[in-house]
Amino acid sequence: MSLKAEELQKRIGYEFKDIGLLKNALRHRSYAYEKYASNAHIRSNERLEFIGDAFIGLIVASYLYEHFPELPEGKMSKIRAAVVCEETLSGLAVQLGVPDAIKLGVGEFKTGGNLKPSILADAMESIAAAVFEDGGYEAAKAVILPFFIKLIAEKSEEVIVHDYKSNLQEKLAAFGDRAIYTILGEEGPDHMKVFTAEVTSADFDGEYKATGKGGSKKEAEQAAAGAFIELLTGKGLI
Repeated sequence: MSLKAEELQKRIGYEFKDIGLLKNALRHRSYAYEKYASNAHIRSNERLEFIGDAFIGLIVASYLYEHFPELPEGKMSKIRAAVVCEETLSGLAVQLGVPDAIKLGVGEFKTGGNLKPSILADAMESIAAAVFEDGGYEAAKAVILPFFIKLIAEKSEEVIVHDYKSNLQEKLAAFGDRAIYTILGEEGPDHMKVFTAEVTSADFDGEYKATGKGGSKKEAEQAAAGAFIELLTGKGLI
């Protein structure tokens, strides 16, 4: 199935004054070098991708700043990195139907280039840049940001709620204390390892401790940190 740029703009929710910008955003370098040779770098979507990367990063950062006033810079950076990444950008591209609209060189197409996450993510950035170049910052923000708001909500919950190790360290640091983690053991076959971690703190010196299990040492430590937060909170210690 081939999807024309004119149809894709309906899915994006924006009518281009210059549809050529969207067509440019869908032109992978492999296609441009086959078709345009000498000025292929201008005809491909790589220059738009450069703008789109910065634009998406900016509107996501601005949204985080405005809607999460309690978050420190470090956590905002974590959320932005989780949202503006190859996995999420390529996922959005698939939702819009970009695999059926992108222009690829013969060799790239034969190797399934229209489904490669890196190519789709670059195309999504290029599309965002095309809207920005066509309509300006505010218009592009109104069109592109809604695609990311649900992702921001999901990733912010993961960072704020489920980053138990950082959360615990912040709580303990307020009292000049720190968390101490120990991997107690592991079980199961190599492809299904389960690790057990224990956490206590320097000030409590083993008086209070909690354990957690996970498929990796990091997951086990996160689970232990969550259990320790619950324990110390229940005792009114933090």
